Amino acid sequence: MRRAFIGLLIILSSLSLTAASINGGSEVRPDLFYSLEELEKEDFSAPLTAEERAYYDSVDIYLLTASPAEPVYIYFGHSGIVIDPPDADAVMYDWGTFGFSDGFYLNFTMGLLYYSISSGWAEQRMMGFIADDRTVTLLPLDLTAEAKSAVMRFCSRNMLPENRTYLYHYYKDNCATRVRDLYDEATGGTFGEWARAKDTGRSFREWAMLYLSPSLFFEYLLNYLQGPEIDEDLSLYEACFLPEVLEDAISEFEGRESEIVYHTMGRSPVPESYSLTLRSILIGLAFAIPPMLTLSKRRWLRRTGDTITAAIELFLGIMSAVLLFMMTVTNHDVTYWNINPLTISPLMLVSAALHLVSLGRRERRNGLFRITLVESAMLMAALAFQIITPFHQGNAPYYISASILYAAEVLSARYGCRRSR
Repeated sequence: MRRAFIGLLIILSSLSLTAASINGGSEVRPDLFYSLEELEKEDFSAPLTAEERAYYDSVDIYLLTASPAEPVYIYFGHSGIVIDPPDADAVMYDWGTFGFSDGFYLNFTMGLLYYSISSGWAEQRMMGFIADDRTVTLLPLDLTAEAKSAVMRFCSRNMLPENRTYLYHYYKDNCATRVRDLYDEATGGTFGEWARAKDTGRSFREWAMLYLSPSLFFEYLLNYLQGPEIDEDLSLYEACFLPEVLEDAISEFEGRESEIVYHTMGRSPVPESYSLTLRSILIGLAFAIPPMLTLSKRRWLRRTGDTITAAIELFLGIMSAVLLFMMTVTNHDVTYWNINPLTISPLMLVSAALHLVSLGRRERRNGLFRITLVESAMLMAALAFQIITPFHQGNAPYYISASILYAAEVLSARYGCRRSR
């Protein structure tokens, strides 16, 4: 039994530390529209005739920003471009469109997030955001007539059926970054040069935590699934993956304020700071209470403790198994090189099964004691690896919550066995 545990420990360690070398197992569609490549083909300073210049000078282009809302996939807010020509109604171009058909769920599972651009009447889109009680702002963009012409031309070309779809990435290619890159090209690269020179002092993980703060469950789950790739400090340009940050950056760059079309009546603003590490102490204590119930003299309390602990560890075990799957099979690159399968491992599934097998019986705690020691050893190995190597991942919450759970498991299993004797 001990040899089997040691072998499993070695396998899990190898998987978690080498999974990043395995690219996702699915081919990417060949018909995607790569914005940065296509923007390079566009001439944002092409000369205009006097008549064309007069027309494009009268065109207004705005950055539209909608604040965060529920469900989780709009926790981060939304960006779009509004083009208001003098001879037609204003149109909004939106790079955040997706549908739940055509294999969306399978593609999502495999890390192939196919999004597309769409367009619609700007007023109608704003009314939809307002109906959801989301703050809506319009920031006029100070662009030359030549740049406005190129922006309109690019958006029209992007709207062609063969150009609409792109491969969405949570941080590097989304509705806000597509607008950011288009605006950067329209300013001749001056916005990018300015924004890249500014350090935000936060990583992708730290920025994302602020916006995930409405849900502790998703905060804990999604941070666990993401590896060290999102732990480097960002420039302001990179942080513009968030619509509100993009709006603030362009507002500061141009020295003008946004027009508030509607202000939310009931939604809380995004917090200035948020610490999952502090909350992980409470999570760990919540995890530890059910195992300690198994020390009770009352059998119904012991059975309750075993049942609740089994449910907790089943969830944690599934979470860890899903992470290993994402690391080794899918195209979710943010999961690569993740060390968390050592802090909270798939062995949790075995622990859950042992709790259900014992279900209030103290004499059946030896297996739980041994497997928890193995889980604790894996956690310590991961911690030692992070201490003695340059490897850095912001996963302190999982060391804390798992350590408290393992301590409770070891204590309850050991003393439970002694009492039964």
